[in-house]
Amino acid sequence: MGDPRLLQPAEAVTAFATPALDHLVADLTDTMRAMNGAGLAAPQIGVPLQVVIFEVKDNPRDPKAEPVPFTVLINPERIPLSDELEEGWEGC
Repeated sequence: MGDPRLLQPAEAVTAFATPALDHLVADLTDTMRAMNGAGLAAPQIGVPLQVVIFEVKDNPRDPKAEPVPFTVLINPERIPLSDELEEGWEGC
């Protein structure tokens, strides 16, 4: 929080099935799991690309959370399901 890189739009991934992208996903995964996180985006580790991972299983930070399988999103698009807003701290 507070890092100016997190305020910049991330760039779209243009090269797929590359060692660099595989390494990024592995780095994100290792970092997320080491911190008992539920998700992590590439800009959070200083890489300005549109790559997001998430997973929920046996997380000591939220033991009642329902499992979510390991998922990798590349160049995701956010499409609101309604105009309803929910305020609160994001906890990944």
